[in-house]
Amino acid sequence: FHAEKEEFLLHLSRVQDDKGSIEFVALCVSTGMAGMLAGEDLYVPDPLGYVRRVMEACEQSGGLVRYLGRVPHDYKLELLQQARCLVSPLKAPYIEIFGLSLVEAMACGTPVLVTDQGAPRELVVHGVTGAIARDLGCLEQNLAIALKCEPAACRKRAEEFPREKMALEYLALYEAMLQGESW
Repeated sequence: FHAEKEEFLLHLSRVQDDKGSIEFVALCVSTGMAGMLAGEDLYVPDPLGYVRRVMEACEQSGGLVRYLGRVPHDYKLELLQQARCLVSPLKAPYIEIFGLSLVEAMACGTPVLVTDQGAPRELVVHGVTGAIARDLGCLEQNLAIALKCEPAACRKRAEEFPREKMALEYLALYEAMLQGESW
């Protein structure tokens, strides 16, 4: 947990089209906010050269957005602690199954801005721990909401997702399925 934040937005994800890396750069440019773009770029299938296009978009931002690529765990944690907001502009038809980086950010006291694609609605409390944008066109207006969220509220929400709880819920689900129940 880190209550003091620096003035940059963070995108931490696999660098691929579904995760909205180029949309993150566009958000930083349209708002004038600095951005850090970090994530897996070595082991992502990239037949259309998306990673190169993201790097070029960062270069064309005039230094506003820094492309970091894959970062070590310690640096990832530092970025999550210091960022004003984690931005995850997920694109349809992609559906986020859980969104571990969202919970990691909130555990660090960092609010999140995410599009409404699957699990984010179950993780993020709109206006309290971040903002859920209806679609990519609503990112900028929802960023203002996310930036007003308090770090302590983000941390409190993240504490509702301990790994022990997840393990117990999986065991209960498996038991129910073995008993013939559907999920």
